[in-house]
Amino acid sequence: MRNNTRFSQELDFIYNLMISMLETLNPQAKEFFLDLRKELLFEEKSQEKIKAILESIVLSDKTLEVIKAFSLYNILLNIIEERHYFEDQDPFFAIKKAYDELITEGFSKQDINKILSTMQFYPVFTAHPTESRRRTFLEAHHAISDDLFKIFDLKDQGAQGTQGTIETQETIEHLQYRLGLLWQSHLVRSEKLEVLFELDNLLYIVESSVLKSSQKVLNCIENILQKPLEISPIQLGSWIGGDRDGNPFVTNALMTQVMRTQHELIIKIYLKKLKELERELSISTDFHPINQALHQSLEAQKDELEENSRKLHAREPFRAKLHLMGKKLKNRLIAINSPSNIDFIYEHPKELLADIDLLIDNLDPLSAKYLKEFRNLVLLGGFHLMRLDFREHRDMFLNAISEVFCLLGISDSDFGTFGEEKKIEILNFALDRPKIELETLTNRVSKDTQNILEAFLRIDWAKKHISEEIIKSFIISMTTEASDMLCVLWFAKQSGLWKPSKPKASMDKKIRARIRITPLFETINDLQRAKDIINTLSQNKHYAHYLSDLKMTQEIMIGYSDSSKDGGIFTSNYSLYQAIFELMRLEDKLGITFILFHGRGGSVSRGGGTLKSALLASPPRSVCGLLKTTEQGEVISSKYLNPKSAQFNLASTMGALLKKSTYDSFCSGEAPNIKTSQNICHIDTLQWQMMGQISQTSYQTYRKLVYETQGFIDYFKLATPISFIQQLNLGSRPSKRKDTTKVKDLRAIPWVFAWTQNRSIIPAWYGIGSGLEGIKQTRDLQECYQESAFFKTTIDNISQALLKVDITIAQRYNKFVSDTHIRDHIWDMIKSEYDKTMHYILYVRQEKELLENDSQLRESILLRKPYITALNLLQIELIKKYNLSLYQDQKTRLMEQIHSTIVGIAQGMRNTG
Repeated sequence: MRNNTRFSQELDFIYNLMISMLETLNPQAKEFFLDLRKELLFEEKSQEKIKAILESIVLSDKTLEVIKAFSLYNILLNIIEERHYFEDQDPFFAIKKAYDELITEGFSKQDINKILSTMQFYPVFTAHPTESRRRTFLEAHHAISDDLFKIFDLKDQGAQGTQGTIETQETIEHLQYRLGLLWQSHLVRSEKLEVLFELDNLLYIVESSVLKSSQKVLNCIENILQKPLEISPIQLGSWIGGDRDGNPFVTNALMTQVMRTQHELIIKIYLKKLKELERELSISTDFHPINQALHQSLEAQKDELEENSRKLHAREPFRAKLHLMGKKLKNRLIAINSPSNIDFIYEHPKELLADIDLLIDNLDPLSAKYLKEFRNLVLLGGFHLMRLDFREHRDMFLNAISEVFCLLGISDSDFGTFGEEKKIEILNFALDRPKIELETLTNRVSKDTQNILEAFLRIDWAKKHISEEIIKSFIISMTTEASDMLCVLWFAKQSGLWKPSKPKASMDKKIRARIRITPLFETINDLQRAKDIINTLSQNKHYAHYLSDLKMTQEIMIGYSDSSKDGGIFTSNYSLYQAIFELMRLEDKLGITFILFHGRGGSVSRGGGTLKSALLASPPRSVCGLLKTTEQGEVISSKYLNPKSAQFNLASTMGALLKKSTYDSFCSGEAPNIKTSQNICHIDTLQWQMMGQISQTSYQTYRKLVYETQGFIDYFKLATPISFIQQLNLGSRPSKRKDTTKVKDLRAIPWVFAWTQNRSIIPAWYGIGSGLEGIKQTRDLQECYQESAFFKTTIDNISQALLKVDITIAQRYNKFVSDTHIRDHIWDMIKSEYDKTMHYILYVRQEKELLENDSQLRESILLRKPYITALNLLQIELIKKYNLSLYQDQKTRLMEQIHSTIVGIAQGMRNTG
C-alpha cells in the first residue's frame, strides 16, 4: 500500500520544483499552466473561463511550452507513483507467498519444488510502436527516480548532519538540472524511428534493469530450492529485428546485425563481470588448496596464459582460471568474423557454466557468492542474450513457394489459388522429394522470394555461429490453413532447419527440428478453427514426423489485438479462452504438448491488464510450467525500466506462474471456469453458457457499430486524431498493412491509440453493456463475477478502462465530423452503449462509482484527469486551427504541437495502444 502522506509530500515537492523552473525559464507558460490547471480542478468549472484561457494559449507563441508543462507533470507523476507503489515491499514476496500458500493448500514441498525448478517465464519484448517517449526521457526517468530516492529515502534512513544536508542540496540541484534539460528537449522525435533505434532503447532497459532484476529473481528461487538451478526460470525474447510482418525495414542484413549485436553485448557483459571477479578472487594456494579437477584444468590450459600472467597467477589459481575464461570469451568475438576456426573458445554456454561450477566447487559458500550470481546470469543470457522470434505474414511464404514450385516444375505459379486439399497434396509431394540447396535458387527468383530464401539461410548461419538458441520460433501471421505451416516446413527442410530423423532412430539425440513453426491465430474465426488446423497437421505424415523430431511439442501463438478489433472486447476474451480450452482437450487426444504464446498488448482491449490476474484466470492445464507472452511498447518501460519495478513484476509473475503451474499439473478435470485456488477444477456449465450468450450479443452489438454502420470509418477518421497519429514518429512499422480504408487492414495499435486519445476508448468496452443487459436473471451476473476468475478479470479490466473514459471530452471531437446525420447517429449509438455499460458494470461489481472497491487505483486514474483534460482541450483547439490553416509552414508548426499533445495524453493515460 502507498503511504499517502509521503506520496503527497513528494508530489508537492516535484510540482513546486517544476513551477520554480518554469518561473525561471518561461514565466508566461507557467501562468498559462497554472490558470488552466486551476479552472480544471474546480468542481464547478467555468466553461467560459476555460474557453478564454485556451484561446489565449493557442493564439500565443507559448502553446508548445504549455503542452510540455502538462506533459512533463504527467511524466513526473508517473515516476513518483512508480516509486511509491513499490515502497516498503519485499520484491520477492510474491514468490515466497505463493510457495507458502501452496503448502497450506496441501501440496507437498517436493512437488512444488519440482515445478519451481523447471518452470519458465518467457517475456518477448516487441517493437510495437506504443512507447511514446524518446530515449532521452527514458534515461531521465532513471536519473529523476534516483534523485528522489536520495532526497527522500536516504533522509528517512538517517543521512543527517551537515554532510547529509550538502548532499541533499546537490541532489536537488541535479534534479533541477535534469528537469531543465527535459524542458528544453522536444517531446516528439523529429526523425523516423529506425529498427536499430528500437533495439538501442530495448538494450538500454535490458542492460540497466532487466538483466540485474532477473538475476536477483533467479537468486531468490535458487535460495528457496537450496540447490543450483539447471535452467533459467526466465527466458528473454525479442521481436526487434525479427518481426518483418508489414515492416519493410526489417531486412535479412538487419536481422543478422541485431543477432550479432545481442551476442556481442552479452559477451562483453560477461567479460566485465569476469574482470571484477578476477580482481576480487585473489585467493592463494598457500591458504586455500584447490581440488584435483581445477588443478588439472589449469595445467592443461596454462600455455594459453601470457608469460606475465603465468607468473602472477602461479599461486592464485582462481585469478588464472578467470583470466583463461575471459580469453575464451574474447575468442568468441573474434570467431564470429573469422572464416577459419579459432582455437581455445567456448562453443556453448554449458562449457562456460562448467568452468564456473569448477571454481564454485573449490570455494566456501560465502566466497562463491558472486560466482553463483554470475552462473545464474550465464543461465539467463546464454550466448544470445534474447531469443529472437522470426515473424512474417502467411502471404509472403505462400507467394515464395508458388514461385519456387513453378521454377522446380512441382506446380504452376497459381499454387496460391488452389483449394486447401490440392495445396496439401502438392506440398506432400514436394516434401517427399530429396532436399535441395536453397542457395542455387536465390539468383533465379524475384526479390521478395529471394528475401524469404535468404532468411532461412541467415538463420541457419546464426544458429551455427552465434547460438542454437538465437532463433527458435518461426511465427506465421494470419495463419488460416494447415498448408500455411506446411509451406514453412518445406523451406525448413531445404535449409537444414529441419533434418528429418531416420525411421527407428528414437535414440538419436541430435537436434533435428531447429525451429518451432508457430501459427498465429488472430481473428475470431481463426481462433475458432485453430483446433481443426492443428488436428489436420497432426494427421499429415510429414508434419507428424516434424512433431516427433520436436519431441511432440507445438507452439501456438494466440493474438489478442486483432480478435478484439474483429469482435469486441468481451467476445475476444471469450473466444480466446474457448480456443485455449479446446486446444487443451485436443492436447490429450493427439498426445501433443502445446506451448501457448500469448500476443498481449498494453491496453485492456489488446489483452492488457495485470499478467498475474490473467494467468490465474486462464483455462485449466493451459500453462503447466511455461508462460510465453509479448511485452509491448510503453509496457516495457513501465514494468522494466525501473529495477524495483522490474523485480516486483518479474517476481509477481513468477509467483502466479508457480501457483497456476502447480494447479495445472496436479489438478485433473476440464473446467471452462476457475473459481478459487482451492476449487481449481470446478465446472459451472450454466455460467459458461451465460457467458456465451453475453459474448454473442456483445459481438453483434460491436459489429453493428464498427462494420455495419454506414459512414463509420469516416466518423473514425474525423472524430479521432488518427491522421495525426499515423504521421507520428513512434515506431518503424507502417500503421496499416495495406493502403486501404477498411478497419480490418488498420493495425490494432493505431486503432486503439486513436480511440484512447479522444477519450472514448470504445475498443475496451463497447458491446459489453448490451451483452450484460441480455441476461434476464441479473443476479446471476453478480454470482458469476464472484465465482468465475475469468469473468471477474474481464469485467475488472473493462471497469478500469471505463474510468479513463471521458464522455464529455469524447463528444467534443464529434464537431470534426461534418456530416451531421452520420455524426449524430453514431454518437447516439456510442453514448447509449456507454450508459448501458456503466450501469451494468457497476451492478455486477456492486459499486456506486467505478473502482470504489479499489480506491488506490481509482485515485491514481482520477489524479491525472485534469492534466489529461487540459491536453485534450488543447489538442482539439489545435486541430481546429490546423484544419483552417492555409499554408505549409503553419501546418508544420501545428502538427508538431498536436503531436506533443498526443505524447502528453499518452503519458497521462499511461497507455497508447
